[in-house]
Amino acid sequence: MSKTQQSYMYSSFLLMFIIHDAQIGVGLPGYQRIVFGMAGHDAWISALIAGFVTQLVVWLMIKTLMKFENKDLYDIHLLIYGKTIGHVANIIYLVYFLVATIIVLRNYVEMIQVWLFPNAPQWLLSLLIASVVFYGVNGGLRTIVGSCVMFVIITVWLLFLLYFPLRYAEWTGVLPIMETDLKHLSRGVLSMSFTMAGFEIVYFIYAYAKDKSKVQRYTQLGIMSVTFVYTAVMFVSIVFFSGGELLKTDWATFTMLKIIKFPFLERFEYIGVSLWLLVILPNLLMYSWAATKGLKRTFSWKQKYWLYIFIAVVWMASSFIDSRTQVDQMNNIFAKWAVYIVYVYPVILFGMVHFYLWRQKKGRQPDPEVIT
Repeated sequence: MSKTQQSYMYSSFLLMFIIHDAQIGVGLPGYQRIVFGMAGHDAWISALIAGFVTQLVVWLMIKTLMKFENKDLYDIHLLIYGKTIGHVANIIYLVYFLVATIIVLRNYVEMIQVWLFPNAPQWLLSLLIASVVFYGVNGGLRTIVGSCVMFVIITVWLLFLLYFPLRYAEWTGVLPIMETDLKHLSRGVLSMSFTMAGFEIVYFIYAYAKDKSKVQRYTQLGIMSVTFVYTAVMFVSIVFFSGGELLKTDWATFTMLKIIKFPFLERFEYIGVSLWLLVILPNLLMYSWAATKGLKRTFSWKQKYWLYIFIAVVWMASSFIDSRTQVDQMNNIFAKWAVYIVYVYPVILFGMVHFYLWRQKKGRQPDPEVIT
């Protein structure tokens, strides 16, 4: 590893914060309606299963990366597929990161417009957030990792706010447990794909972890924390709302915050929506960094130049998506593709890498000694 790469190294312990921030994003405020529509009052079980499946996929991802030590997914594609197909595979991931960044930004802008500033120009809100993302990515990987740690510490207390809706819980909402059949539970798990996405960033930051032997442990701990959050929020939402209400509520998490009132603050959900920028910002930073890093590798141009172009495209694309219908369609299409890119492909890649290494090993075997 070069001296430049070594300057970006971070402690493996920080992966807990990185993964937590990468997965907790714009999906958390409103995933309940979608998953509940698929799995009913057993939706919290779907969230739990989705977390378990994610841990299995991440285990395979890290096992794949361990075969190459200091290489990321871009390098692995070129090694096992060759130059032409490898570049195509890399471009698919670049497009994925671009679309993911646009979706995360546009969804959060919509939250701001609905909850805080209905008349604020969409292009202006997108530009302000995109500018912050540009500044963060320009600071490098260590800046991004540091922001993940800081933002988790600043926002972790929001989880304790679940106490307030629990005071009005109707516990019969989750009964009878396991009434939903396997088919609908599976659909609930699939509908969590967009919400749980983000852990694929491991493919690109693994090479910069100092102690590779501890990467698996801390990454799994980060995913366990995310699974707990999504399961807990889903469970509380089911016992707080009636089934009909939950199916009609777009942002159930923020809606629950409306019951919190203090003498000095009437609308506590305003605080939640404002602080959510610190939750989604690591998503935007990680996706933008991974995309511009890949653009540099693929097209041999400096990363900072690609960053200008990438942020400009993200800003313009998010500004042209106007209606709620367009946002929903975009989310649904992305969620379907995310299943294949985030969950299915790592399993395929795991098999391809082992086949590649088997061929390499077979090709290095010496010729049998000739007996004369």
